[in-house]
Amino acid sequence: MSRARLLHILSILETETNISCGLTLQEICRILFEKYPEERCSEQRVRKDISVLQVLSAEKLVPFELKYESGPHNQRKYKLYRPAFGLNEARMVFDSISISQFLSPTQKNSLISQLEGFLSQREVRQLKQRVRVRPCLMQNEQLPQTLQVTYRAIDEQKCLRFDYSRFDIAGRQQIRKTYRHIRPIQVVWEQEHYYLVAINPEHDEDDRQRNYRIDRMRNVAFDTGEWRKVKEFGFSYGQFDMFSAKEKRIVTFRVHPYLLDMVFETFGTNIICHPDDKRQDWIVFSAEVELSAGFDRWVLRQTDKIEVLAPPSVRNRIHELLENIIKSYRK
Repeated sequence: MSRARLLHILSILETETNISCGLTLQEICRILFEKYPEERCSEQRVRKDISVLQVLSAEKLVPFELKYESGPHNQRKYKLYRPAFGLNEARMVFDSISISQFLSPTQKNSLISQLEGFLSQREVRQLKQRVRVRPCLMQNEQLPQTLQVTYRAIDEQKCLRFDYSRFDIAGRQQIRKTYRHIRPIQVVWEQEHYYLVAINPEHDEDDRQRNYRIDRMRNVAFDTGEWRKVKEFGFSYGQFDMFSAKEKRIVTFRVHPYLLDMVFETFGTNIICHPDDKRQDWIVFSAEVELSAGFDRWVLRQTDKIEVLAPPSVRNRIHELLENIIKSYRK
């Protein structure tokens, strides 16, 4: 048995077959001899090489399955595939990489190219059509490294230190503050951004949870500091963004039916909606709301398709916000 020939046959099966597409022994030999003329031999030797790969597959010594199915005239078709990573799984992973707002096109292509090695050429061709995203104006090529350090700190129960940056008036990222002894709890994806939920010991015992935009973290490294296990259910993020508010109220809204999908997606399907008796075709519902800046922005995004009806304090809150906006536009 030639080791080189065995590896060549494995490469052919990896690139030319998958769970739904196989090759006959004659087709494998043709491709093998065309690519590697020096490996020309009898079909019987190639069949023995394939049998070796089948034994390795059956004994779970390799991360793939090598099977065959009988075709016309009892002709075998061999197919190699990885059970846990097929076309559908690859599509989800490729799309997730493609929509990333922080990876550069070079980074995306590099990651996808590496993953294509787990697929056959036929599957790679089927995945050439990618989900389209709007051009990203802000990319952070250091994000993968920052995430790697962050995840390691969580796994190894280490504290972090990092610089936190924001844009200046010229559009440059400037370091605004350095954080020390930060205890990372978990990474959260919210509104197109990675956030680090963490404990900052600088704050009071009952108000130490802080959320940091990971793309704004610079020079991230392990730090000294006491690590204490934190109950995961004790942490939460806001209803409308990553930043929660302590004050909650039951708020009654009047909305245009155009917003009905958004209403259920925001508050869940357990809320009760009913037709409004004052504005035809409009809908009224009540829901528990966190009174945060995120709530204010959420209401404004609905433009004239929403009205806060009650309680008076929340209605006045939105009224005052709109009054301040109107002042900015008065001549």
